This record gives sequence, C-alpha cells and structure tokens, in this order.
Amino acid sequence: MRRGRDFDWVIVICTGILMLVGLSIVYSVSHSVGEVSPEALAGSHFMRQMLWLGLGLVTMLVAFAVPFRWFESLAPAIYVACVVLLVLVLLLPAKGETQRWFVIGPLAIQPSEFTKVAVLLAWARVLASPRADPNRLRTLVPVLVLFVVPFLLVLKQPDLGTAMVFVGVLLPVLYWRGFRGLHILFLLSPLVSSVLIIYGENVTHNPWPFGIFIVAILVVAYLRRAFLFESVSLVVANLGIGLFLPVLWDHLKPYQQRRVTNFLDPDSDKLGAGWQVIQSKIAIGSGGFGGKGYMEGTQKALEFLPAKHTDFIFSVLGEELGFVGALAVLFLFAVLITRALLAAQKMKSEFAGALCVGIAAYFAFQVFVNIGMTIGMAPVAGIPLPFVSYGGSSMLVSCFLVGLLLNCTARWSEY
Repeated sequence: MRRGRDFDWVIVICTGILMLVGLSIVYSVSHSVGEVSPEALAGSHFMRQMLWLGLGLVTMLVAFAVPFRWFESLAPAIYVACVVLLVLVLLLPAKGETQRWFVIGPLAIQPSEFTKVAVLLAWARVLASPRADPNRLRTLVPVLVLFVVPFLLVLKQPDLGTAMVFVGVLLPVLYWRGFRGLHILFLLSPLVSSVLIIYGENVTHNPWPFGIFIVAILVVAYLRRAFLFESVSLVVANLGIGLFLPVLWDHLKPYQQRRVTNFLDPDSDKLGAGWQVIQSKIAIGSGGFGGKGYMEGTQKALEFLPAKHTDFIFSVLGEELGFVGALAVLFLFAVLITRALLAAQKMKSEFAGALCVGIAAYFAFQVFVNIGMTIGMAPVAGIPLPFVSYGGSSMLVSCFLVGLLLNCTARWSEY
C-alpha cells in the first residue's frame, strides 16, 4: 500500500505528454505535404516511432517492477555486457564514416545508448559503498576507470555526442557523493584548455589565450602548493593537453573538426558545416510567439532543415508551435528533472540516491545540448531530445531511466 502512495504520478504525466509531443512532431515531419496514403503511413518514421514507443513502455514497466537492489547486484554484469557490445560493434563493417549500430532487419540498435545506463549503474554501485569517498583515490580511480573504457570505445566509433554524455552525468553524481567543488574545477580545467587551444590554432591563430590560461593555472597551483599532489596534477594535466591535443585533433574525422570549429566560429562555413545551425535558428525564429501552426512549418517542408526528425526536431517544434510550445516542453523537462532531484534527497539507499541524481543529470545534459545546438549555443554533437526525437535506442534508454526513477521513488525507504 505504501508503494502505491509513493508512486510519482507527476513524472508519469510529464513523460506521457513529452511522448505525445514527440509523436505529433515526428508525424508532422514525416507527412508535411499532401494527404497521407496508407502505404506511406505504414513505412513512415511515425509508425516506427510508435513501435519504439510501445517497446519503451514495456521497458519502463520492467525497470519499475524489478526492485532496484537487483540492478545494484547486476550492475557489474550489465556493464561488462555493454562494453563487449561496444567492442563487437567496432568489428562490424563501417556504415559511412561510423560504426555505431547493430542492424537487425528494419531495426538499428545503438549499444552506446544502453552503455549510458550501464555506466550509471556501475558508478552508483561503487559510490554506494559506506567507505566510498570520491575525494580519495581508492574510490575515484575505479570510478574513472569505469568511465574511461566506454568513453574511449565510443570515441572510436566515432560518437563524440554520446561520449560527452558520460562526462555530463559523471560530475553531478560525484558532486552528490561529496566530491569537492574545487576538484570538479580541476577536472574541468583540461576542457577549458582544449577549447582555448582549438580556438587559438584553428579560429584566431593566436596562442595567447591558452598561454594566459596556463599562467593562471600556475598561479593557482602555487597558491595551493600545500596540497602538492593536487597542484602538480593540475599543472601536468593542462600542460599534457597542450602537448597531446594537436595529435588527438588530427585523429578526429574532418566532419567532427568542422563541427567544433563551426561552434567556435559559426560564420566560418555558412554553406557547409554551419548550414544546419543557421537553418535551425531561422526555423525557430520564424515561429515567433505562437508558431506557424501544426504541420505548417516551411523550413522542414521545403527540406531546408537537415536531420529534422532526429537531432533538430526542436527546430520544427519551435517553428510550428512557437515560443509557447518550446517553453511548454522545457517546463515539462524541468519538472521531470526537479522531481528526480527531490527524490534523490529522500532516498535512504545511497545507490538509489546516486541513480536519481544521474537520471536527472542525463535528462538535463541531453536537453541542454540538444536545444543548445539548435540555437547555436552548443556544438552539433548528435544528441537526441529525449522522448521527442525519432530514434529507438534513445527512446528505450529514456523510458528505462524513467522506470528506474519511478522504482526508486516508490521504494525510497528501502536501504
């Protein structure tokens, strides 16, 4: 009886509305011109998305019904299985420039999406130990090892967007378990160095921004010289980035390099790498306050907007439903994320608390990056909008995480 009282219907309602919004926009994208014939409807993205949504609801039910303690026990096995799948997918023939999917008949399965769940479960299990302290190496090193292995395998595919999600989920989970804010800044400083190096070498051709940043790092290290290991690690990590990033940059695919440089300088290639973002901003801006009306968008109908049913579906939403529709979707995601964080606060199980924070971070990061890239505030990274973008693997993972969140909220009093 208690479990029924603790069931979070707000999460279910928000998720259900987002699913319906996603289906309606996918339908609009698939059938933007003329009448829809039964033959066209049967083979459309809309019907395939309906299939994935049905499978997603089953996945959500399983994730809710199985006690979260079972997932804690199975976390190592799930992690190993997903890593094996990441290795196997790299052994398959490349599809274009990528090796990301297992193709089974009409379905394409992306194992890197499921690895997001596996890594979160593994982190939560390690950090749930009573003696776990992420500020100590005996805890931090295993967590980082669990991160690095799939991170590198996903980069090899290459799939920079999914690799970024691992980072976006890891830091909030560590912070929740007591990782000091200053340590997080230390971990993020190499990212700042990377941006400054790429910006300096490929956009402005000026090395001074990175040089000034290194001087600032040296000053911080000197001021914290009492913490010798931390200070030395900070300096070595950032200098190491300066030495090895040019090598790593040369190993990126040309289209990945163009995506990064176009994000740093959007006007550098308006008819090439910048085309998607420019057309996306035109679509969203043209929607105005109330939108052009459902199925009345011109950018997607005239094929100006690439990837309009997947990564750039928010652009179609903004054009057809306007600022009001976009704000409503953001509000639903904000409620979902807030409920996850509130659930984490009352969990008696450290494992369940870490899961709730990780789930909140997952949705927050994916929403921020996906919408950010449609308005030019984030690099185009191939990250879908949960429940809204077309895609089977993403739908299954998002549904599973919501089911897991409902599982935790209904069993919050369990240790």
